[in-house]
Amino acid sequence: MSAISEEEKFEFKERVVGRSISEDTFDAYWLWIRRFETWTDADPTLPILEDFDSFLDNERRTDYPWTNATGRPAPDSYSHSSRTQAASALVMWARRQYGINVPEQPDDIVRGEPEPFDPTYLTRDVIWETIEEAPEACSCYGCRAALAVSYDAILRASELAILSVSDLNLDAGELAVTATKKSRDSTLTLGDETVDILRDYLDGREADTDRLFTNTYGGDWTKQAWSDHFRLYHHEAGSHSWGRHTPILHMLQAGSSFGDVYRRARHQNPSTTAKYARYVDADVPSWASGEGGSR
Repeated sequence: MSAISEEEKFEFKERVVGRSISEDTFDAYWLWIRRFETWTDADPTLPILEDFDSFLDNERRTDYPWTNATGRPAPDSYSHSSRTQAASALVMWARRQYGINVPEQPDDIVRGEPEPFDPTYLTRDVIWETIEEAPEACSCYGCRAALAVSYDAILRASELAILSVSDLNLDAGELAVTATKKSRDSTLTLGDETVDILRDYLDGREADTDRLFTNTYGGDWTKQAWSDHFRLYHHEAGSHSWGRHTPILHMLQAGSSFGDVYRRARHQNPSTTAKYARYVDADVPSWASGEGGSR
């Protein structure tokens, strides 16, 4: 597949994807689409859709279409979530390349059941030890504040990367979070400890940019760069476990109401919050039944 311009890429997202998704998510789909171009020699509708799992598991297709982070080799086979992502890309590819509208939903294209929900999460002691050790753990100024905000505001890596100084109102102790994935924008109240850490950080900050946190070289973080940095220098559990799984479970374990956790986590669907609640045997209201949603 030939490279496309930014204009063509935007047009493809608007015309084919048909919904708002982050650049990182779209790029992941695009890598799958590029693989489909090299893997197939004919109309995609019959051989792929009839047995998509066998298509993926073909010997020459078991490598992942992306480069894994250092020290994280690709698993031996595709997970159910990876298969579903690939099926989503297949639907987009069929529309773009052949003008075919695939009627099946991605979950219906792949076989098997999703993996059991088993989130990796950390204790509160580990959280605060890691925050306090951040200045010595790496040479990037601001990581202590970034770690505190990520945990307190339940931030995805993509949300942390795009925070601006103007999103902060420290006098009110508030942070405006711009939604990524299928989440929604929200203004959150921060804890006193996080506000104090942010004040100290901003007092010594010299970056000439409105972006709240910058990388070691003073440039903007990306989702992947922050995730890789976090795993390499701060905790092997990963930024998603730190900023999403852990604080959500901590709130539920501390007795926060389901609604409060749902709103603060900014889940698109309460059924996602329900998965966390069931994991720690917390009450799930009847209006939050079902499965799915974004983490």
